[in-house]
Amino acid sequence: MPIVALPRPAAHTSSRTAKFRGAFANHFKVKWLVMAGAKDSPGVARTLDNLYQYPFFTPPANVAYALFVDVDRPGAEVEIFERLPAEIHPSWVIATPNGAQAGWFIDPVDLRDSAHDHPIRYARNVGKALRTVVGGDPLVDPVSPSRVRNPAYEHAGTFARSITPIYTLGNLYSALKAAGLWTYEPMQFSNGKPVVEPTTGSLPVGGRNKGVFDAARFVAYDGGDYVAAAWAANDRCVIPLKANEVHTIINSIARFMATKGYLRINGPTTNMPEGMRRVLSEMGRRGGLANTPAQRAARAKGPAAAAAARKQCAKQHAKHAQHLRRKGLSRTQIAAKLGKHPSTVSRYMRRWIPVPMSEMLACVTGASGGAPFPRPLPHSHYRSIQALPQCYQQVEHPAKPKSPPPERCRKVHNPRLGPWLRSNLLPRRRQQR
Repeated sequence: MPIVALPRPAAHTSSRTAKFRGAFANHFKVKWLVMAGAKDSPGVARTLDNLYQYPFFTPPANVAYALFVDVDRPGAEVEIFERLPAEIHPSWVIATPNGAQAGWFIDPVDLRDSAHDHPIRYARNVGKALRTVVGGDPLVDPVSPSRVRNPAYEHAGTFARSITPIYTLGNLYSALKAAGLWTYEPMQFSNGKPVVEPTTGSLPVGGRNKGVFDAARFVAYDGGDYVAAAWAANDRCVIPLKANEVHTIINSIARFMATKGYLRINGPTTNMPEGMRRVLSEMGRRGGLANTPAQRAARAKGPAAAAAARKQCAKQHAKHAQHLRRKGLSRTQIAAKLGKHPSTVSRYMRRWIPVPMSEMLACVTGASGGAPFPRPLPHSHYRSIQALPQCYQQVEHPAKPKSPPPERCRKVHNPRLGPWLRSNLLPRRRQQR
């Protein structure tokens, strides 16, 4: 598939530029991006239908949809395709005044704080390998750069395919490995500090960012004033960098030192005390040797045995809670006594647990907390009681027959009615009858 520059779209045809712009918007699963009219201008949030109006944009910070490489070398837009295998050519290349910027569409990689670290490191290592092959700027993060050129800008002069490929990290790694271009090597450390060589001499136009960065971070690893070293290295440049670019380098070094642990509160770190080291070593030794028969049996039973044990324990707690409730304790008192939350006690109360007959006869029921009912006496006790005299016997007087209320008054006769309604409305209805 040939790679050609995208022409300006025509009004009556679906051009290559329109297809690439649609593929770019479809791959970035976002509603808006932070776009800018210049490299140093403040960014504004715009929807994706405004992509063609802004030459710069900031990739999303929570998900990586592409890898970016910036090359500060004249003629880099052609050399990028020559140095890479054909199966992993960039998805797009944009010519810049100092060189070119290349991008590869990749499967989305989660960059949030809650995401796994391995996919992020894998994507960053693949991006660094691509950057090393094409000779890119090491200060530009291939996964989450601060600001890059917009390939969907109508005047960008983007080189891209008509069908834009979307790579997986495994495909990029395999192609680089097969071509012998996987040159990523872990950083060498000495006494907990990365081993680097200081940059001396004048810095040409193509290596200013890397030269200032190396000179400043070498001083930072030794705990020195890397801010002054960055400005001093910038003075050695043939054409010094702008002030905001130097500040970006300084801030990048400061974030790295604060994150990786080589610098804390503007000072070097201290070694762990020997006493603490011995204590932690002993704890690790004991933890590694602990493998009793009970532990092996518990691991063999698996989670089902643990669930059964927890169920039996919860049942005993519920039984104890209901017993305390029958004694008259409130929910808060039961929670304090059992060391549980009141909501847990409420769940205990909703359980159905059979109560023994002896406890059922002796318990105090109801919310009033009154005395328990007396036990029923045996039949022999009732036979031994003599009949009471006639004067103590209860005499039943005949009750007067009550006449039923009228039909019209039955519906109105309500104990909730006020005294005025009962004394005024009811007599009037009786008079009307």
